[in-house]
Amino acid sequence: MDFLSLSSPSLYKILARSGFLSVSSSKEEVIEKMEKILPKDIKERAELDSKTYSSGLEKLGAEVVSYFDEEYPPLLREIYDPPPNLFCLGDTSLLSKSYLAVVGTRKASPITLYYSKLIPKFSSSLDMDGIVSGLALGVDASAMFQALEEGIPVLGVMGTGPEKEYPYENKDLYRKMKSSSLGLILTEYPPGFEVRKYAFPKRNRIITGICSSLLLMEAPSKSGALSSASSAISQNRDIYVFDHPLQMNNQGGKRLISEGAYSVSFDKYQNIEEKIFHLEEILPSNFEELPGMLARLGKSRLNGNWIDLGNGFLRSVL
Repeated sequence: MDFLSLSSPSLYKILARSGFLSVSSSKEEVIEKMEKILPKDIKERAELDSKTYSSGLEKLGAEVVSYFDEEYPPLLREIYDPPPNLFCLGDTSLLSKSYLAVVGTRKASPITLYYSKLIPKFSSSLDMDGIVSGLALGVDASAMFQALEEGIPVLGVMGTGPEKEYPYENKDLYRKMKSSSLGLILTEYPPGFEVRKYAFPKRNRIITGICSSLLLMEAPSKSGALSSASSAISQNRDIYVFDHPLQMNNQGGKRLISEGAYSVSFDKYQNIEEKIFHLEEILPSNFEELPGMLARLGKSRLNGNWIDLGNGFLRSVL
């Protein structure tokens, strides 16, 4: 057996229950303790798994950062059930920086996606170097793209093995992460691990565990983003919630605010020459004026003064 084999899902469960990581001083000590409690057949299977993982990692060009390695994020090491290994694609020195965790619903309101471009400024205001998110659709992808565009470090935490880009719709984000010197993709799951529903809520503890604070951009009453918030609360992290009257699905976020989370609006980071409004606000009171309004709308969109944000929301540049 070696330390790499502890990433096997079956062995990890035993490792997590044992608490060996937090009470041991080295990889060798953990392995010695595990070998004493494991049946022979499980140890033999672990050795085979380790060889499979090593081969897969070599083909991918991925690195392994283990619990006792200097690069392992110090805050993550302190959580209740830290992963024994992180399989990484990118520059592992990025793990030493400070990060803000960013989460939100996959079906975010247009106003939320619009304000996601201000997340790097908010992160900087907290003296964070970069952001961590989950490579999901919606808020995750929007925040990560914007952060990379602005040249700040981005960690993407997967809920699959390192060779599996999921969801497929985010292939452009994976490509951008892998081509950027400021992007690092990581997962606790070894090569060959298939997509499992339980893995995504489980990876949330890593997203929040790496960071000292969490920003929730939008979450309905039932949302995976609230799972992240629950992890952050159990890890004693600061919780920030973006709250805006034009959001359509933030009941879960509002509940967190009522329970003590910090409410943020991002107004002070916004360009004062921009305004967000809904199409209903400019609808004329009588039918005769409708053609004129539609002509104005078409002209303003054509010359770039009004930008369509979706669902009837527009951004005007004054």
